[in-house]
Amino acid sequence: MPASLAASARIEHVDLARFWGDLVTPEIRAVIERQYDQTYRAVRTGQRAASALRQANFLAISGGGADGAFAAGYLTGWTERGDRPQFEVVTGVSTGALAAPFAFLGSRYDGPLQEVFTLYGDAEIYTSLGVFGVLGRGLYDNTPLRNLIDRYLTDEMIEDIAVQYRLGRRLLIQTTNIDAQRPVVWDLSAIAAGSRPERRERMVEILLASAAIPAVFPPVRIDVQVDGERRQELHVDGGTVAQIFFAPPDIGLNQFERRRFGAIRSRKLYLIRNGRLLPQYETTEETAIGVAKRAIETLVKYQTVSDLVRLQLQTAAGGAKLFYAAIPNSFTATPKSDFDRSYMQQLFATGREEGARGAWRTKPPLTPIQTEPTH
Repeated sequence: MPASLAASARIEHVDLARFWGDLVTPEIRAVIERQYDQTYRAVRTGQRAASALRQANFLAISGGGADGAFAAGYLTGWTERGDRPQFEVVTGVSTGALAAPFAFLGSRYDGPLQEVFTLYGDAEIYTSLGVFGVLGRGLYDNTPLRNLIDRYLTDEMIEDIAVQYRLGRRLLIQTTNIDAQRPVVWDLSAIAAGSRPERRERMVEILLASAAIPAVFPPVRIDVQVDGERRQELHVDGGTVAQIFFAPPDIGLNQFERRRFGAIRSRKLYLIRNGRLLPQYETTEETAIGVAKRAIETLVKYQTVSDLVRLQLQTAAGGAKLFYAAIPNSFTATPKSDFDRSYMQQLFATGREEGARGAWRTKPPLTPIQTEPTH
């Protein structure tokens, strides 16, 4: 697609469902206006509690591959703790995108969430393509992962998401438009509530794209509408741009809330980082792939800290509060493969313990080595 047309791309039969994640645009403002109007009506008609006009809770789940088992466990433990709120907006990137629909719908989906992150290993996620992968679109075929997403994203689940959309709640997933080198945010809740006949297929594609690690998994082509014509965009892992996201900077939520609700709500943003913040010493295999893999792991670790600090500054500027959790330093298990079931089960259990005790931090470290910030 020509660069001049990228900004005008839309989802067919669904408006306000796709927008850039790095710039405040008229589309984003329209999304917020619609969301707040729906929230206001839902309260007035008794479909949502009156507290929705006074306070709001948001959740963002990061990338992290198999470490996504931590967020799954954390949410389950949070449910058992008894004070897990309903989130007005849930965002997800990469493995966090796969957990986000379950988190959005609440504790009654904790069972399927646990299954996804503890029952399936390498064979259920990808198939190695060997030498053909080196010369092709990715080292691995992620058809098994597509099938897994398709199995769990049921028609019933999509209808549940659609109902919540109409009440003013949002489920947002980030991918990276690799041609444009920009993040794209997809409102999966709007797609679920739309009239598009193949909405389920489109939602599966977006979730798959958000987890499509560049060069490892093939990119995903997503159909969009541009000036009445069907075109395709090439999308990869949302973690290419940011490991965790909430909203573009300077979005100015306060002005929207004053105008619609008459006051600024009390807001809390919860972040779950599927990974360790502390650097881990490991002898690097001195091969092209070994060095590249270790370099990417290091880049991601420092990118995560930058994302946390950025979001802390955003929430502070808007008068909100930020809380985050990450895999504790006490968890020392190492996986034997990319998606080691035993490792994920251990990590789920650790996440569950952390969630049950409410292990939130409030001040992100300035570098990964500073892992014990002052609360």
